[in-house]
Amino acid sequence: MDMRKYAADNLLFLREQYPEIYKFISNRSPDPERYQRDEARNGQANLVYRPQGQTPLYLYSRYDPGLEAERWAASMDENLKNADSVLVAGFGLGYHIAALINTYPEKRFYIVEPDVELFLHAVETVDLRPVLSSPQIAMFAVGNDDTTLSELLIGLFKMHQGGFAHAILPFSKRIDPELEKRLNAKITRTARTYALDIGTISHFQTEWLENVIVNMERNLRTPSFYPLKDAARGIPAIIAGSGPSLGLVAEALRRAKDHALLIAAGTATQALLHLGIEPHLIVSMDPGKANEIAFAKLNISHIPFLYLPTIKHTAIRDDESPYLMHAFFNIDVFSHYVMDLTPEDGIVLSTATVTGTAIQTAIHLGCTDIVFIGQDFSYPNQQAYAFGVSHVPEEVLQARVQAAKLTVPNVAGGANATNQNLLDLKRDVEELIKLFPKATFYNASPVGAVIENTRLMSLEEFTTKFGHVSVGDNWLKEQMKIRLKPYPPERIANITRRISRTIGELGELRETLRQVDELLSDGNGSAIKTDWFVRFESAWAKLVGHPVYEKILAFFLMRERLHAERSWEDMRQETNQVRKYRKLQDCVRPLVEGLKKLVPLMDQRMAELSEKLDRRWRERVEGTWGSIPAKKS
Repeated sequence: MDMRKYAADNLLFLREQYPEIYKFISNRSPDPERYQRDEARNGQANLVYRPQGQTPLYLYSRYDPGLEAERWAASMDENLKNADSVLVAGFGLGYHIAALINTYPEKRFYIVEPDVELFLHAVETVDLRPVLSSPQIAMFAVGNDDTTLSELLIGLFKMHQGGFAHAILPFSKRIDPELEKRLNAKITRTARTYALDIGTISHFQTEWLENVIVNMERNLRTPSFYPLKDAARGIPAIIAGSGPSLGLVAEALRRAKDHALLIAAGTATQALLHLGIEPHLIVSMDPGKANEIAFAKLNISHIPFLYLPTIKHTAIRDDESPYLMHAFFNIDVFSHYVMDLTPEDGIVLSTATVTGTAIQTAIHLGCTDIVFIGQDFSYPNQQAYAFGVSHVPEEVLQARVQAAKLTVPNVAGGANATNQNLLDLKRDVEELIKLFPKATFYNASPVGAVIENTRLMSLEEFTTKFGHVSVGDNWLKEQMKIRLKPYPPERIANITRRISRTIGELGELRETLRQVDELLSDGNGSAIKTDWFVRFESAWAKLVGHPVYEKILAFFLMRERLHAERSWEDMRQETNQVRKYRKLQDCVRPLVEGLKKLVPLMDQRMAELSEKLDRRWRERVEGTWGSIPAKKS
């Protein structure tokens, strides 16, 4: 079979079965200098890797590649025997993957070929269809970028039930000696981030859902920050966090503020105002009660305030401030569903810390030099926050500091006490920084943790470097007046109608949930009949296929949903009716209970939202909604 025939058949197969990979490689040709085709003595295809200036390397045995792959797969038994899911780095010509599939027929494989050039040669060298069509391959990806591997890992974390293992093909290790180290680090980081995301959503599920619904009426009265795009081009940004270092550089920060856009990340607002320094902009997103406490006593209605709808709705005390504006998280499922959001509505990536949101705000505004202060991610001098931050009881803070058993390198060459949560937040910021290679990031903390991909620069050095830039106290306010506009009446009307439709859909979901709950309660584990399972599966399919569940509530019940999805097939395969019934209860009951908690909450808050919007719409018709109020004295 000639190479052209392999390529044609493989590309057709990829277009049908792996369309994203097909789009990625369809217009690319392999480099004949990097890999060259050869043939083993048994007739199987082989490839020779020819790195510039180095000894050529055969990917497989020059005698019997298939036998070599089988022996390798058998040797992996100790590593893989307790895993139901296996991440494999490397694909090559597919011999090792075929051997794994044959040796471990009960396992699911998540495969990434990091070398795009190698995969392009594979497309022309062998028939990929027998291997890549195996149902044991849960996901297959090509590429060495962070995003590709992250998506593969998250797909694995979502679906695997038992143990998880990973393997690196022998030739992949030889081609890239650093691959194993990078892969181990990536698995650890992604697992922690994924667990943090799931934990955050589960912890704040009721508050988060309540906030995005209650804040919807506020969204329609305030402008999106999107039209401020590039308004601060040529102006550096200082992003202030609430770490202890903030108070150590107060005077230098006061001077630096004249030459930069000073952004307060959430509770850092307390510390800045305590120091007598007003930020140009406040960014806030946190959904919990602590955020309400943080802003409860602050007079900030005259300061531009960018909020995300996840924010604790009571944290914004002055709804009449003309300087309120909003953006949306990419994972804000409710706003996406109700408002049919587009990028022009101001969508930012969800991050674990408000610092990440502030970074994206600065980038959107056009700032390419971004300085961190108060982003300490540790407890320097056994202190949790800068003076003036008081939204958490002191005894709770002291307990956190005393319990911090980990350490992190600090900018002074020593080490600070820290904990896993702070390290996860630091990694979240470090990963985000990588997404903006055209921006330069600086760390001005004299005591905080080292932040990867930042340069050390004191605020005094900053003032010298950017002393030619002048930023007045009212600069951003003027830009807001010029650039930001309220939503047009037609869009508000469309969103109001969508909310009314969603209330109707919610009623349908509530009834379906009642039917499912009744079936679960009526089932008798000792005398269950086959027709009961048929009726239940029909009702269940209607429940999980409902648009309000799929588009909104499934997100807030992610942990319960993943549990149900992972356990569902095992339950369906059970032949003993009593055990099947018990497995079904274990599978779906957490999700049903979660829905029984969230559906009434959503019902109540949606009704209140509709009433508010009706009242506000009448005010708009009368000409009183959307007008900019006079600044309060």
